[in-house]
Amino acid sequence: MNDFNELINGLCRPFPSEVMQPRHDGHGVYIPIRYYIERLNQVAGDQWSHERIGEPIFYEEDKFVHTVVKVTIMGRSHVGEGFSRYQTDDKGKIINRHYAIRSATKDGIRDAISFFGIGRDLESFTKPTVAKVAKVEGSERIDHTTQKITCIKCDKELSDYEVRLLQSNNVKLTYCEDHIPSHFFKK
Repeated sequence: MNDFNELINGLCRPFPSEVMQPRHDGHGVYIPIRYYIERLNQVAGDQWSHERIGEPIFYEEDKFVHTVVKVTIMGRSHVGEGFSRYQTDDKGKIINRHYAIRSATKDGIRDAISFFGIGRDLESFTKPTVAKVAKVEGSERIDHTTQKITCIKCDKELSDYEVRLLQSNNVKLTYCEDHIPSHFFKK
């Protein structure tokens, strides 16, 4: 694949529900990082890479390690942050330093690829849906209809892919893929 948009479309396909796991805090679901890495390897192959930027930062009072990770797909990059808990022995020495850094790096990869739109399908599982409440003769009725999003140039309804493309590039105006100005894409 040498077309960036085609590649991103393949990466942003919804994940099967079987891979979604309940979050430990009880708020929604998550997808284990191995499925993201598998998707990246299958769809992007050698056209993606990651690198940890700087040294990990250890926060003693919270027992967290923090990393910053840059993910590049076909020459376009996003940076993500990752966090992981670490464990100490009775003398305060970190006993799982390597695994904590590795876990935080994987979390950083997941954060960085979210800026490309990968995993966006989880939002429907973790965020409540917005519904309009309408007054109907003294009672309230919830209107669950969704608002149609259209291109501001041609009035064509945007596809899910086009909406994700705009979101991943922080474009607030609603353009279809054919009309989005090139200067709106991050480099």
